[in-house]
Amino acid sequence: MKRMICFLLILLCLPLGAWADGQEGTSNYLYTMHKEPVAAPPAYTLSYSLIARDYPEIDALDNMVDAYVSDDAIYILCAKRLLVLNHDLSFRSLITGYTDETGKEQKLDSCTGVTVTPNKEIYITQSEKSQILHFNADYTLKRVMGRPEIVGYENVKYRPTKMVVDSAGRLYVISKGMYEGILELNADGSFTRFFGVNEVTFTPWQLIWRVFSTREQRSRQSLWLPSDFTNLCIDQDGFLFATLQGTETETVKRLNAKGQNIIKVATEQPYPSGDLWFNESGFGIPTGPSQFIAVDTNDCGVYICLDTTRSRVFAYNEDHNLLFVFGGPGDREGYFRNPVDVAFIGDNILVLDSLAQSIEIFSPTLYGQALMNAVRNQYQYGYEIAADYWREALSYNHNLTLAYSGIGRMLLRAGRYEEAMEYLKMGEDRNYYDKAYEKVRTATLRQYFVPGAAALVGLIIAGAVISKVRRRRKEAKAA
Repeated sequence: MKRMICFLLILLCLPLGAWADGQEGTSNYLYTMHKEPVAAPPAYTLSYSLIARDYPEIDALDNMVDAYVSDDAIYILCAKRLLVLNHDLSFRSLITGYTDETGKEQKLDSCTGVTVTPNKEIYITQSEKSQILHFNADYTLKRVMGRPEIVGYENVKYRPTKMVVDSAGRLYVISKGMYEGILELNADGSFTRFFGVNEVTFTPWQLIWRVFSTREQRSRQSLWLPSDFTNLCIDQDGFLFATLQGTETETVKRLNAKGQNIIKVATEQPYPSGDLWFNESGFGIPTGPSQFIAVDTNDCGVYICLDTTRSRVFAYNEDHNLLFVFGGPGDREGYFRNPVDVAFIGDNILVLDSLAQSIEIFSPTLYGQALMNAVRNQYQYGYEIAADYWREALSYNHNLTLAYSGIGRMLLRAGRYEEAMEYLKMGEDRNYYDKAYEKVRTATLRQYFVPGAAALVGLIIAGAVISKVRRRRKEAKAA
């Protein structure tokens, strides 16, 4: 309770020195390695907000469901239209229908997800129609992909909601209600396997209750099903990021080719799961743990997750440490009414607010720029340049333990082990602190081993000589 009160006081009474650029931000806090909330300056603030009247070519931005950012365009998907924008958010095109294989004009409807390949081919999922539309780069229909044949699942409804396509042309599709995992399809649409299968986990109390409950009680209990995937994306290394709903632990996963989660954190490090402190109950306030419904990554290993519980965006680096948080529920600037997707546009971040019918663009503050530049240079092995940016970030936020760790790692690689230990200790980086300590210990042993060993040998020789002299004296006196 005391920790929760402390957390609320931090959010309500942030110090004036915590602001960057003189701009007011939202949800300005971080968590320490001990899961304690600490104040932080805003890393991202609202740059501008776009609504339908900013685009004379369209009449509404209602029912927005998904966004995809390609190398040269931004695709905003609504339930009945696809809006294509340039990276400067200027209008490019609007797709409201297509000509099917029979030559009939069809309207877009029941759209739920969009993804685009490097050759600009577009895939749109239609959940209620149980199909995926595949368009050419010129927006003409290439094919309609219906339900794949999955043995044993003939009676399970196929409802594709989100999807991505990898470099080999394989399709990864989330089908709502199919709890076995993500569907992996070949380029021709045929089913290959379930990917990233989730396991059902139980608490000891649930198991005990299940054993001693009656048949009638068990019939009234909800089914114990695996967590359902909500969204996915492919990172710069070809790994699949996916968000899950209905779990308090692994709300986001990074899946390898075997479908295994490769997000590994140290024992003392919290798993990237959004808010670590939250209200379990209450009236008129968000309750329960964070639930991620969208994820996106950039070119330097940073991934952002959208929390639908409290309408916040959480950003993590490649080591799964929390970088910053922004957003929150509300009608004020920088807050969201019903965010549905999040995506990077360079260093800017796009958030779709379905209820407000707006496209929100957030830009980094000076503190955010220093933070992202430090992460980018560290990701590209430019540790010395990264250390300069970490120091700049520290000038805005002294609570940024990640910056102390980044500087400490640079000093470790530069061979300045004792200095590295100081920074790594402040950064609570136990793994690299142990490495620095080992280097200091090894250097100390090397420095003092030879003279120490020589002194020891000298003492042994001296002791032997003295002992021999004393023995001869005793023998001489006896004679």
